[in-house]
Amino acid sequence: MSLLNQSDIQLKWDTRQRLALLEATVMWEGKVTTGSLIQLLGISRGQASKDFSLYHQLAKGNLFYDRNQKAYFPSEQFVPRFMRGTAEEYLRLIQAGSCLGQSVVLPIIPTGIGVELLYPPERKLDFQVLRVIHQAMRENRQIKVYYQSLSSKPRWLILEPHTLVFNGFRWHIRAYSHEHNGYRDFVLARFISLPELADSATYFVENDADWNHLETLVIAPHPELSPEQQAVIADDFGMTDGTLHLIVRRAMRLYVLRMLHLDESPLVPKIQQIVWLNREQAEIKSPEIAQ
Repeated sequence: MSLLNQSDIQLKWDTRQRLALLEATVMWEGKVTTGSLIQLLGISRGQASKDFSLYHQLAKGNLFYDRNQKAYFPSEQFVPRFMRGTAEEYLRLIQAGSCLGQSVVLPIIPTGIGVELLYPPERKLDFQVLRVIHQAMRENRQIKVYYQSLSSKPRWLILEPHTLVFNGFRWHIRAYSHEHNGYRDFVLARFISLPELADSATYFVENDADWNHLETLVIAPHPELSPEQQAVIADDFGMTDGTLHLIVRRAMRLYVLRMLHLDESPLVPKIQQIVWLNREQAEIKSPEIAQ
């Protein structure tokens, strides 16, 4: 994949951002129209037409126009030119959109100030796999994939994904598996083959009991900390009366506990500074997690 560099052509910042948004939309929504650009960017129809013309010039062969649907679609030879086309980039777009209430956001990189962000090591994930999964969910389709789990040999699975999940360390999908006769999590990095779109889905998010069941995890400062230390931890986590109530999906419970290092017995108080108070009250049923 090649990213268009400043040396390729001199573009104004706002022009480059509009072209990047055009490309991001067609990559992840599967199509883009003049009307969608007008709505997203608040530009005139004439400006939108100029942007499409410039994009065609700089990214030849990436889009084709369907006169019946009056929309542009990505071609089979599509290669990102203004986006990097990575799972990490997709995550940042989703995070930014979630925070700012927009479908696609292209943030400005801050300059003149020190900013250092820590991320876990990037896990292997084929950008094309993510695109097919995205399309399957958008169109309510099944996928056929050759999958390698930790507990069995590779095999073909028919999956019906309903949600993409990033648990802080890796991507997986929540999907109904016809081979397992139930909903499970499947790590995208363990897809050996590029998923193939199959029939229309018959199982949907509303049928996933573990996904729709909400639980409350009650978190508190470690009781072996001093009262002063407990007060500091409670303030750090924004606790009320010394506790924090986290509402989580049952299907996501273990991931949340792992993120907070609460999936095992409490360690040294100054290392594991919080505890899970209602551990024993948690439902016996444990959801299937990614293997």
